[in-house]
Amino acid sequence: MDHRTLISERPVSALRPVPPRPTLALVASRFALALPPEPAPQGWAEGLERLLGWLGIDAELTTPAHHARRLPRMAGWALPAGASAPLFAPWTGWSPVAFQHGGLAGLPKALFAASYLIDHPRGQAGGRGGIDCVLMSPHPAHCPPEDAGGPPLPSPRALTAMIRAAQREGRQRLAIILTARQRNAVAKSLLAAGKGLNREGMTLDILTLEDALGTLTAGPPVWDAIIAMPDLRGTVFTLLAATSGMRGAWPMLWLDGTGERALVAVTSEAPGEGVSRLPLDAAALIHALALTLHHGGAARAASRLHEAWARLRDSGVTTTRCGDAAPYVKAVDDAAFLDLLCSDAAVSKRAQQPWRALENEKIAKDGSQMPHLRVVTTYPALPSNTKGR
Repeated sequence: MDHRTLISERPVSALRPVPPRPTLALVASRFALALPPEPAPQGWAEGLERLLGWLGIDAELTTPAHHARRLPRMAGWALPAGASAPLFAPWTGWSPVAFQHGGLAGLPKALFAASYLIDHPRGQAGGRGGIDCVLMSPHPAHCPPEDAGGPPLPSPRALTAMIRAAQREGRQRLAIILTARQRNAVAKSLLAAGKGLNREGMTLDILTLEDALGTLTAGPPVWDAIIAMPDLRGTVFTLLAATSGMRGAWPMLWLDGTGERALVAVTSEAPGEGVSRLPLDAAALIHALALTLHHGGAARAASRLHEAWARLRDSGVTTTRCGDAAPYVKAVDDAAFLDLLCSDAAVSKRAQQPWRALENEKIAKDGSQMPHLRVVTTYPALPSNTKGR
C-alpha cells in the first residue's frame, strides 16, 4: 500500500477515495501432468491416484487430446505460471540399449536422460549404507562427431548440463565413462569450460569402460553419479543392477537443460530391448512421482513421499522387485505396498537417510577452484625381461 500523503488544492471532501491496494493474493495450486493417450497398465493409475490423495495434492492430468480430469484435495504450492506439464509415464520402460548407434527413433526428445538407483540402507537408517546413484547419458542426438569418421562426442551444452545436475544434487563423486577415442576430447572440453564448472568437494573421474569394469563389478558403486556415453549405457546399467541386486525398474527423467521447464518426460528404465510396458512397480512409481514433485517445486511433498517409502522399508516391508528380501521380514506385492504406505502403516520412527535427488542446491561460495579432475588410464604390463626406467 502507498503511504505517501495525497496533496491537492481541492477541498479534502472533494477528493475521491483511493481504494486500498491488495496486499494478499490467493493463488490456486494445481499440479499438472501430461499422460500418454494409451491407458496405463493395471494398477498404475490407481496407485498414482492413491499417492496424490494421500499427499493431499489437487492434480490435473491431461492427455494430448486435452481431456483433463482432476484428483481430489489441495496442495500448499503452485507450479510457475505458464510452465508446461511434463509427460508422466513411469510404466513405460526404456531399455538402456535403446541409446546405442544413434538411438531409437522413438526416444523422447531431450538434452540428456537421468535414471536413479536408490535402495534403503538396510539396518543402518540415518547413517551410511544403502545405494544412492544417478546414471546419466547425453541424448544420442546431442553427440555429434568432432571430425568426419570420428567418435560421437557429447556436446558441451549436454556435458555441462549433466555435471550441473550432479552438483545441484550434492553429488560428490562423478565418473564419466567413455571409450579411449572419446577420452582426450572430453577432458579437453571440460578443461576449456573449467571456470564455468567450479565447485569444491567434487571428484570427477574420466575413465574408459575397461578401466571402470573392476570397480563396477566389485560391489555397490563407489560413485554417486555416473555419466555413461550412449553406446556404453547398457553395460553400465547392467553391471549396476547386478551388483546392487535391484531387479525392478529405475525412475528415469528426460531433461532439456535447466530452468523451470527442464523436465520433459518421466519414464522408467528397465532391462530388455527398445521400449516395454511394465507391470506395476511400487518403488518406481513412488520415486518417479517424488522426482516429478521436486522438479515442479513441491519439495516438501516429494520428501514426505520418499521418507514414507523409507520408513516402510525400515519397518521390515519390501517388495519382490527390490532385491533380496533379507533382512526384511515381510515381502508384499506392489499394490499391497502402496496400500500400506497410504495407510501410514510404517512403525519405524527412526530418522531416515535423505535422497540426494531431492536435495536443493546449496549456495556455493565464490571461487575459482576447479573440481578435482582425474583422467584415469591403464598401461599394459611390461614384459618380464624389461626393466623399468
